[in-house]
Amino acid sequence: MSYLNSESENESHLLNVIVSLQAQELQCDVNRTKNKNISEFKQIDAKIDQQLTENHNALKQIPEVYSNVLERIKFAQGKIKSCKEKIDRCKTSLQCQREDLKRLYLDSVTNGQILDLLARIDKVREVSGVLDNYIKHKHYQHATRLLKTNVALLEGNLSSVDALKDIKEELKKRKDTLHLELIQQLQNHLYLKASSAKEKVQLFRSGEPPEMDNEEEYEDEEEDLTKDPEEDTYKFLKLLIQSLQQLDRLDETEELDQVLEKNMESELRSILNNTAQDLLYKKRLTDQIDNQPTLFPELLEECFAKYRAVAASHHVVINAIEHLRFSSQANRYSNSRVWSNIQTCVEFLLRDYLAVDEDVTSQTLNTAPISYVAAKNDMSVFFARSGRRPEKVQSSLFSFESSATGLTRSSECRTQQYNSDTAATAYELPALCHKSPHNITLVFKQITNFIREINNVINMTGTQLIPLQHFLNEFVDNKFLPTLQGKVKKDIAEATEGNSGLNMVKLPANKIGWPRPLLQGTLKVQEELAELRSLMNRMPKYCNKFLDIIYEVLKSYKRICHNTFSNIVGINVIGATQTVCHIWFKDEKLKQTIRELPAWKDIFKGGLEEQTSTHANLVAAISTHLGKDILDKDAMIADGERLIQLAQLQDSINWLIQYVDSFVENLQRDKELQDQLTGSNMKLLEDCRNLLNERMSELLQLAEDCLMILYLEIRVQCYYHLLIVLRKQEYKVDMVNSDPDSGVTLLNKFLSQLEEKIRDFLPASHTKFLFEGLGYIMSGIIISNASYIKEINNGGLKKMSRNILALQQNLTNITLTHELELERAGFYYELLYQKPEEILRNIVEQQKRFTKSEYVELIQLYYRSNRHSKNNNKRSEKQLNLHLVKLNEIMENESESSGEEKSNGVDLC
Repeated sequence: MSYLNSESENESHLLNVIVSLQAQELQCDVNRTKNKNISEFKQIDAKIDQQLTENHNALKQIPEVYSNVLERIKFAQGKIKSCKEKIDRCKTSLQCQREDLKRLYLDSVTNGQILDLLARIDKVREVSGVLDNYIKHKHYQHATRLLKTNVALLEGNLSSVDALKDIKEELKKRKDTLHLELIQQLQNHLYLKASSAKEKVQLFRSGEPPEMDNEEEYEDEEEDLTKDPEEDTYKFLKLLIQSLQQLDRLDETEELDQVLEKNMESELRSILNNTAQDLLYKKRLTDQIDNQPTLFPELLEECFAKYRAVAASHHVVINAIEHLRFSSQANRYSNSRVWSNIQTCVEFLLRDYLAVDEDVTSQTLNTAPISYVAAKNDMSVFFARSGRRPEKVQSSLFSFESSATGLTRSSECRTQQYNSDTAATAYELPALCHKSPHNITLVFKQITNFIREINNVINMTGTQLIPLQHFLNEFVDNKFLPTLQGKVKKDIAEATEGNSGLNMVKLPANKIGWPRPLLQGTLKVQEELAELRSLMNRMPKYCNKFLDIIYEVLKSYKRICHNTFSNIVGINVIGATQTVCHIWFKDEKLKQTIRELPAWKDIFKGGLEEQTSTHANLVAAISTHLGKDILDKDAMIADGERLIQLAQLQDSINWLIQYVDSFVENLQRDKELQDQLTGSNMKLLEDCRNLLNERMSELLQLAEDCLMILYLEIRVQCYYHLLIVLRKQEYKVDMVNSDPDSGVTLLNKFLSQLEEKIRDFLPASHTKFLFEGLGYIMSGIIISNASYIKEINNGGLKKMSRNILALQQNLTNITLTHELELERAGFYYELLYQKPEEILRNIVEQQKRFTKSEYVELIQLYYRSNRHSKNNNKRSEKQLNLHLVKLNEIMENESESSGEEKSNGVDLC
């Protein structure tokens, strides 16, 4: 545009110089002006040479500066390489020292375990029948009381009996054995029993901890020998804690805490793996297809339910320990520790199914450090595909692992299978669905609700985030949103690449709410917007982020549409001739005249404003761009397919604008979404809606430009063909042909074919606007170019009437209205059948139907067509002048009489 502006300024300056030279009457003034211009030119030329010299010197200095910078970079690279080698040597030395320390530590641990094992082996003895019976039926409270009583007796009154030393040692060893069994039962009921009975547990969902009994009820808890103690899981857990307290093991804080926390992660991981395997087996039994996206939410919901049950069981145990423990030492085993380990398992489950570690460094999505997670229990090793598989057992003749019986096996079988060697066995987590960051959209609300439950349970306050919340925020911000934005850009680029974006897609009207085919690229943009709208419902917290992506999508789409528009029209196309319609399009006055037409207002403004422009104003505005030369054929959009593409682009943009308008309106009415947003997010949402409205205004302007180019190009075609017909054809003919001129035939063919094709891609109101007023345009062209007709006779008048009739019939078939303006053009040339005196008499008697200039051209054409000899020419010129003077008097009288009528009308009012 700057180039065009500078070019227009140079042209205007040149025109001013020419005008000033023409205005000089004396030769000396002309020479003075000429010398002044030459002097200014030399000064400018000298300035240009000076600028070139200065820039040349600066350019010579660039290679020297570049070489100095390159040498400094090479020197710095050498220093960096030297530092890197030193660091590698230090790293190797530290590695050797760490291996030595690790070897010594492992030796000491091994020796300690061997000594402890030897001590336990020395104390092994058989237990009594009664103790065996209690333990067999899991009446541990009675067993511990019996054992404690006997040990106290042997250490008390019977301590001096040497024969009972062996029994005393045996009971002490049984005490240790019973303690281990109590711990094992506690582990089983905390994980396997609790997770299998998850349907009966509805804990922590509302943020309220389970109701616990008071201290007196703990002291008076007694087991019934006639009932199964495992019927009530919570009561059985309390009895186990009381049994540990009777064994005097409850106050050993460090030992108990280590025992309870030792296998917590591995047990939680086993629950995760078992749940995934069971879900996979059930789906296969019911002939469900693998890798369904819905399986991941099911797996997560199952794990959450089981983890809630496990947390509830731990809560019961923790409260029981709090009531029975008398040690002042702080309890390391707490609800926070349990939920921390649960969060770790959930996080690594999400890492696996969300493909977090694919193409992303560990620092990008690294969560906050968790002090309680030991490096040796890293779950990435547990879930590794190359991890150690379970030892292969001897296969039987028949396998029932996928049968209903196998799926419903008893908890004892599960205990034997999963607790035999948990620390040494790794399970491969089955793939229930395709692992992708997009899976977060399926489970985001589940995870958010679960995080809210955890916050309520552990009373998290302020801005501090739990590890799972931190991981979720980091993943969405650093992995999911960039991946989503990249996918959207890639999909739109593929859909709009090359000519594929101009491919039309015809979909059912009830599916897209549009009766006409749309561009493939536009449909792809709509699909992406619909998907982002769905994500806003699934992930309302990131509503503003999705709106930012939508804004970028619309910005990219607007740029693509603008480039397509420029290519069709020939704007900024290298080697392309500037089209006439584009030149007219740059005329703001002409565009404003079109915008003020009633049909334009009906389309874009609802037709509420009064008519402020007519087709006469339009003809006058176009006439400023016309000269004596005929329009260049290369300066038109001759290919009708390009006009059809322009119509397709305009209609597709209109459809997308309506969709986005309903999209924004739906956002404003979505109370559920607004209820989930905070005050700051609501303000950001409003700002994003305003930005979308601005982007829609730009697209609407582009749609208007497409329609205006179509409107102008149709009229350019009319001018091109009709000017050829009027200025190049001979109208003094003897033989009368029944067919219209070829230019009229070509114009009619162009208009009819264009209307036939374009009505399939534009609404009726747009098609009506494009062809409305063409009769006025054609009539104006035919009448205003009478001066270019050299001579005309009766045969030429018949030829002119035939051309006008052909145009009128074709326009009537297109617009389905009677084109009266073309009848006016026909009447204009029919006046040539009369003599000038009769023409002037008709003006007086029937009032004028044409302008003064049109009557002048008509009378001059009459006299040009009736010249015979030089004497007649002189006589004709005198008569012509007399008729023109008479015409001037008649037109002045008409204007005066019309002015008096107007003034009289004002007085009467």
